[in-house]
Amino acid sequence: MSAVQAAVPHREVSQTGFRWQTRYRLVAAGGVAILVALIVISLAVNAYNSTYAMFENIAIVNSTNVDAAEQALQYLANTSQATADYAALTSDTPLFEQAQNNIFRNFHRFRDQMFILRENLHTPEDQTAFTVADTYTYSRFWRHVSNLLSQRSNIEAARREYLSADNHLRNRIIPALQELEALNFQAMVDEGEQAEAGIIAQVILLVIPAVGLALGLTYLSFWLRQKVRRYLTPGIDVAAILGWVLIGLMVINLTQMPGQLNTMIRDSYYSISGSSRVLVVANQANRAESSTIIDYLRPKYWHQIFDDNVQSVELRLCGAPGCMDQSFLVGADTPNSSVVATAQQITSASDILDGVVPLMANITFAGEAEALEQARLAFIDYRTINTQLRELIKTGDLTGAVELNTRSDAGGSEEAFGRFTQAMEQVNQINRTVFDDIWNAQRDSLPRNQVLFGVLGYLLVMALVAVGIYHRYREL
Repeated sequence: MSAVQAAVPHREVSQTGFRWQTRYRLVAAGGVAILVALIVISLAVNAYNSTYAMFENIAIVNSTNVDAAEQALQYLANTSQATADYAALTSDTPLFEQAQNNIFRNFHRFRDQMFILRENLHTPEDQTAFTVADTYTYSRFWRHVSNLLSQRSNIEAARREYLSADNHLRNRIIPALQELEALNFQAMVDEGEQAEAGIIAQVILLVIPAVGLALGLTYLSFWLRQKVRRYLTPGIDVAAILGWVLIGLMVINLTQMPGQLNTMIRDSYYSISGSSRVLVVANQANRAESSTIIDYLRPKYWHQIFDDNVQSVELRLCGAPGCMDQSFLVGADTPNSSVVATAQQITSASDILDGVVPLMANITFAGEAEALEQARLAFIDYRTINTQLRELIKTGDLTGAVELNTRSDAGGSEEAFGRFTQAMEQVNQINRTVFDDIWNAQRDSLPRNQVLFGVLGYLLVMALVAVGIYHRYREL
């Protein structure tokens, strides 16, 4: 009897120790789960902040620099075109005063873009290109334009000043601004590629502890079923399910971001930059046409410059000489597949076009093909009118050439070029809208999802774990 009686307290002590050991494991597991949840919150906040910063850098910093360089090119080209009109027109022409106003208006806009560029120079190459463009613009180009304005009564002197200004523009300023634009554009492309890799790395870092937490909570749920003989432990079970749901939502959300960046840069911004560059080159052709009238003793020289720029426009639109002779459409906003195929053949050698593929090779959004077809038709009309203008110059009818060059009604060079510009700006706007819509959507959704999935979701997981531990602790 004494041996049996002595055994009973020993069994009770063993059961009590076992219960305390199980409670200790439960509390320890809960503490580890809460600690891991805090780590997941930190990683989720970092992943969303990094992704947001990448989008912001591309949508605001990089695109602002590229836009500023491209717009500086266009505004300065428009200044030069207005100067050409001012030099070619007579003072009794209604467009004479308008041309003078356009000189100052466009140059003021150019200066605004240069101020933006000056504030965003990040590399020695950027600084060098900017310095060249800035120096030659003010010390050479604008000085000659100012001389032209002051010597307009002397037509020969005014023409010489225009030709000197245009020479500096073509040989120094435009190449420097194009280099600056290309550097900023490449920086955007590089930033996008790095961003895609960075987002994937952030997702991997986030997935490891988050999946570990979900697995641990799932294991804890099944372990408790064995210890307390209860089918459900609501706090732990819900926390486990929520852990899987949250990591699934964050992975789906974040892994979509590289695709969104690709759409912004390659589908959208390639065409934004491509259409802007088409307008820059077309403006050079348009100035060459005006220069033919001003410098009428050297028509072949200016015709060659015009033809070279026209060919560049054609390459940038559809990728091969003569490709504009085919319609860009086979139906309502349906691109001509043969033209698209021709344009795509140049993509492997897009360095010809400064890294941007022909626009017909990058049709992605509704309305692009239709706008490009309108641009094609307008540019064909523009080339046809240029042929007529050359005949007028050849026969010595400079008055008729000036009238044809500056006419803004149907049949005039100004009208055809205006239609072309409007169509290209429409292509730009279609893609700009997509670019901005994606950025605006992510600007709103990334911070919201960070709070919902990465912070509040895991705070709820922590609370549920604490409730579940407290609930079962009393029963062990």
